[in-house]
Amino acid sequence: MEDGGTCLPDDVLVQIFLLVPARSRRPLRLVCKGWRDVIDERAPPPEDAKPPAKILVFINKGRTSRAVVFDGGSRHRERARTYTSSSDGGRVRMVGTCNGLLCLHDHTTTYAGFSISTITVTNPVTGETAALPPVPRRWAWAQLAKAPGHYSFGFHPETKLHKVVYIPRGHRWSLDALQVFTLGGNKAAWREVPVPVRGACHDLLCEPVSIAGVTYWLAAGRVMSLDLGQDERVASLDAPPAKMVRPAPGQAETVRDISWRLTKVGASLGAVVPGPPVAPGVSAGRVDVWVLDVDGGGGEPPQWSRRYSVVESMWNSWVMAPQLTHGDYVLSAEYEWKFSPSQRKWTTLHRREVGGLVDGGDDNWQRQLPRTKGAQLIMSKEEREGELTTFAYVETQNPVPRSK
Repeated sequence: MEDGGTCLPDDVLVQIFLLVPARSRRPLRLVCKGWRDVIDERAPPPEDAKPPAKILVFINKGRTSRAVVFDGGSRHRERARTYTSSSDGGRVRMVGTCNGLLCLHDHTTTYAGFSISTITVTNPVTGETAALPPVPRRWAWAQLAKAPGHYSFGFHPETKLHKVVYIPRGHRWSLDALQVFTLGGNKAAWREVPVPVRGACHDLLCEPVSIAGVTYWLAAGRVMSLDLGQDERVASLDAPPAKMVRPAPGQAETVRDISWRLTKVGASLGAVVPGPPVAPGVSAGRVDVWVLDVDGGGGEPPQWSRRYSVVESMWNSWVMAPQLTHGDYVLSAEYEWKFSPSQRKWTTLHRREVGGLVDGGDDNWQRQLPRTKGAQLIMSKEEREGELTTFAYVETQNPVPRSK
């Protein structure tokens, strides 16, 4: 062992670590890189020994953004951290979170209409931050000319590597390659990964998500995927067999009508598909939640199934993304207009029990969540005026991986 701080062989260390209780074994990973590698690869704690994920709400409001962490069993925050853009007109958005690390995208639009992006990975507990180099020149110019594409942050459970994926912007445009940056890799540089799938593209209205070592994004009637393992293989699969419902001619478009959304339902890929009103003349609509089963058994291809439906207002409420669920709860948000001289619009975030789903009466799958607010997560007035996204988050003391 080169930097493990001990002369004991790895086989002996494994036997010692296996004698340590699972919950006590996890902190030993922080002693040194050698111990962390041995524990992760040969003596990992079981899944049930891992701390439960908390709710991280990322609030974007102008130049300043805030990450607020809520305990799963409480409406009150545990901690909050503020992130400020490097430029006056910039915005900081959260790309994703893996193993307690946050990936942030600082995006600035210049007066000439160009866009400049900076990607950082940070541990909010320790404050350690690593800035990634910009994408290669050819890609950087496309980014400047067209505004940024989308980024995604993922972790592969077998390689134990974190990766940031850049998907070029393009609405129904052809997509022939991606850019991938490996944290802790042998080279601190972006790599081009070809997309050999014919007709591949990227729907810019839908943010990508990374789940269980795979990055997914929406294309024209397809869901594209990039395996974040050693081979980094790009593939495509059918989107859920559902149609997009658009507003009738002359009707205003609402937040529900913008696009399908890819999301996380527990540890699985989900797709949120807006549906029609629950009844004629009723200002409530149904949102179908589809979940991808990647292991159907018997070598069957991945299959979509409708998990449940959520009944919500057609005008001022929606289910959250990219993390839709938290344990036995569905996360949803709602606008509240405050009729004052400033005419402010506040957003409230709620947890609604999945156990409260009721039978829709027409199909076995159609379990509908009644329009109840559920427990409201407590945020300040200033935070409630921002744009909200939700993530599953587990605190860690682990360092940010550094590329050589």
